[in-house]
Amino acid sequence: MDKIIKTGFCVAYDWELLKYSLPGVYEESDMICLAIDKDRHSWSCNKYEFDDKAFYDFIKKTDRENKIDIYEDDFSLSHLNARENCNRHRTLLAKRMKPGGWHIQIDVDEYFIDFKGFANYLKSIHTNPTGKEKPVNVCANIIPVFKKSQQGYFYVAFGKGKMPENAPVATNVPVYERARNNGHFNHISPYYFVHETWARSEDELRYKLNNWGHSAEELELKEKRESFLKLWRAIDKYNYMLVRDIHPAVPDVWPGLAYCEAADMNDFISQMKEIRFPAGKFDLWLRNNRLMAKIRSLIN
Repeated sequence: MDKIIKTGFCVAYDWELLKYSLPGVYEESDMICLAIDKDRHSWSCNKYEFDDKAFYDFIKKTDRENKIDIYEDDFSLSHLNARENCNRHRTLLAKRMKPGGWHIQIDVDEYFIDFKGFANYLKSIHTNPTGKEKPVNVCANIIPVFKKSQQGYFYVAFGKGKMPENAPVATNVPVYERARNNGHFNHISPYYFVHETWARSEDELRYKLNNWGHSAEELELKEKRESFLKLWRAIDKYNYMLVRDIHPAVPDVWPGLAYCEAADMNDFISQMKEIRFPAGKFDLWLRNNRLMAKIRSLIN
């Protein structure tokens, strides 16, 4: 049987978030690859703590159908910066999953709302890509979670009728030039995933800010990382609505925050199922038409 839906994860210090992300994609994936640095080093070449026994126990318990391939390699080269190690990690993960089918890369802190719907959407574009078709990325829309409180979560609100942030998570031709971005045409799907991006403990967030791919780019300066951490620390239920344009790379990508009371992340994910994609079918068709996209780019 052909493996059409190939799902890969770059795994590191925050592997326990797989407990939310992996079950959501398991049933609809034909194969799953977890790629982790063999020496437990981050993309910034820092050693991290890792409970191997707990990790492998979780995989054994989760992998009921023997779909999971654990791929250990050297993904942290000292002569590369964090972004370059990120790109290389993703490229080697794609090679491990081999050409053909739909290649999906999800980070461990990304939780699909309706992965079955997304997988079927991919198959409606092409039932089983060979890898020789015209390259295309398929994007999913992001619900970024900025901070957790005792009673709930602060997440990015894009405004009524506004298009949310999106990211290319699937492709028929896996190329990774800047994380999951490349020069392929970006096809927008109406599906969402929750991104638990900044919703960590302060120590976990500080470690992430110093070791993820962005730490080699827009957050290269230590002073800037500390400044964003101060902003994050200050946000509470009395002032969150005053915060505007807080994305660290392109500020207006995250225009503001909303608050959702939730007992835990599973409760929050469940509540986010009520979010509706703002574009209608015709509008989405226009956005995903290559000719119309080219005309728009010339006009703009």
